[in-house]
Amino acid sequence: MCSHTILKKTVDKRNRLRLNLITRDGSLKFTDFFLEGGNGMKKRMVRALCLMMTLLLLGCNAQSSQMRDANYEDGYTAGYEAGYQDGKQQVGGNEKYFAQFSGSFTATVEQLLPDYYALPGKTIAVVHFFQERPFLLRFQKDLTGELVEGTPYVFEFETFEVELPNGEEQPNISDYMYSINVISYRVAEEDEIGSESRMPTVEIISK
Repeated sequence: MCSHTILKKTVDKRNRLRLNLITRDGSLKFTDFFLEGGNGMKKRMVRALCLMMTLLLLGCNAQSSQMRDANYEDGYTAGYEAGYQDGKQQVGGNEKYFAQFSGSFTATVEQLLPDYYALPGKTIAVVHFFQERPFLLRFQKDLTGELVEGTPYVFEFETFEVELPNGEEQPNISDYMYSINVISYRVAEEDEIGSESRMPTVEIISK
């Protein structure tokens, strides 16, 4: 507003210097400054008024600059915060969780079955944890005479890792039975059955 102010000088019929302070949009700021006297007096008065106007405009420009700086600072802060939150959400959204199973577990063999597909003999064992639902263990050899139905065994397996679906916090190895590769087994000891059964180690990993 202040930077658009101009000073208009006119001389009326009585040889008086008339000064009008107006804006560029035509609205009047100050009007009708009449200066009488000799030319020297008029010149001094004009200089004084011009100096006053210069100081006024400088003050307005400084105020306008401060307002622009404040608006820039507010905009920068808001933009930074929005970008930070957006980036944080994107990173969190791309994060995946995996379960790493390792060690061994105790399971009771309920039944031995053929795979009806590739390998001869009974290569599939139907097993279950203590007081839990059954699941399958696949082998690369005939288990006839190797495993006895109704007997609990300790099965050692290769460590493996699976990606977890959203919201799963307590994965069970039996849900990933097709990833289990048994490398050894033995009959369970007395302190490895029932409520004291061995269970696999499970570690949750984020990537």
